[in-house]
Amino acid sequence: MTQLQKFNFQDSLDIEFSASYAEDAVWEDGLRDFFEYRDLGVTSATQRMAKAHIIRVKKGGDPSDLHTTGLHTHELSFQMIYILKGWIKFIYKIENKDGSYTDTEHKFGPGDCCLQPPSIVHNELKCSDDLELLEITLPADYETRAV
Repeated sequence: MTQLQKFNFQDSLDIEFSASYAEDAVWEDGLRDFFEYRDLGVTSATQRMAKAHIIRVKKGGDPSDLHTTGLHTHELSFQMIYILKGWIKFIYKIENKDGSYTDTEHKFGPGDCCLQPPSIVHNELKCSDDLELLEITLPADYETRAV
């Protein structure tokens, strides 16, 4: 049996208490023009070690916009999304044991969760106009590279 090494955040930094209330939500621009982002306070509470935010499609956007991102990667250690409302469709380039890649398409809806391994090549193909999702990343700041 493999024993997992326990990581203790308290050994590496001083984490502060943080609470984020929906009634006080502030939505800001971010990585994608067609989304807006609500910071949940995790970034400052963890000294930028982690980020948790809600992402949603901007209201009043162009309904013909497919909300596509193009093939890209994120240079980070951890990225998870959890769909709260609506749906989103991705294509992932999954590496096979022989080193080749297979394109796999996934559509996620409310209650669905996806853990994207570090540097996985992917493309958001389309999403619903009512999409809202929770994204958690480690670290808070990372590079996105077009492929």
